[in-house]
Amino acid sequence: MAIKFITDSTAYLPESLIIEKDISVLSLSVSFGQEVYKESEISHEFFYKTLQEGSDFPKSSQPALTDTQRKLEKLLDEGHDVIGVFLSSDMSGTYQTTYLMAESMKENYPNQKIEIIDSKTNCMQLGLCVLEGIAASKNGFEAAVKAVNHTISHSRFIFIPETLEFLKRGGRIGSAKALLSSVLQIKPILTVEDGKTNVISKVRTRKKAMDALVELYNKDKGLHKIKETYIHHIHCEEDAKKLSQALDGTYRRVPIGPVIGTHVGPGAIGIAYCWE
Repeated sequence: MAIKFITDSTAYLPESLIIEKDISVLSLSVSFGQEVYKESEISHEFFYKTLQEGSDFPKSSQPALTDTQRKLEKLLDEGHDVIGVFLSSDMSGTYQTTYLMAESMKENYPNQKIEIIDSKTNCMQLGLCVLEGIAASKNGFEAAVKAVNHTISHSRFIFIPETLEFLKRGGRIGSAKALLSSVLQIKPILTVEDGKTNVISKVRTRKKAMDALVELYNKDKGLHKIKETYIHHIHCEEDAKKLSQALDGTYRRVPIGPVIGTHVGPGAIGIAYCWE
């Protein structure tokens, strides 16, 4: 049978790619008080409207154990080898839970290969790891795993939040803590490194921050042969269009969903890309 990939909803892979590549997706959830919503089932418009208007700060949670078990067993029962790639273990227990569950299943599927990988990131940087792994899977299981791990170290996600308030409230701010004392004056350029949100640089206005994103991307473009690029945004489509134009290319614009949006907030914009 084939090599099948499973990931989680924070990869924010476009639905067309999920269908085309036959990717299995485990959905994380968000909750406002007692109301719990699967990320894959709640509309972005409803979530961000509630986030901005509501008094309750949402909480995110990893996929239900039953969903994880069911999706893994389905792939294995069909006879496939399975490669799972998940968001940073520093940001969620999704990787660890899935890894332990997969390990417990190996005894029942002795003739199949199962590999669960911590991407150490999220959003389309995670998505690119999955897509590069799938592209390499035509050369076998080990080649696919190697491609995923290669992409982890040969990719980047750089972004700017509209405010640090959501990162602060969600406790996912990493080395950006140093910015909090002057949060109203600073527009930081952030990235995900070794699974944590860290600061690359900081400027005084959003326009300068957008310019800095372009400069960072072009610097990497000069150093590496870029393979794929995606523009990420949270309810700032016009800024996403401008950013794509500034990068001198027609890049796919992908909205960030509720789970990562809980910790970054509306107005965030960034670039995810990988190189050879």
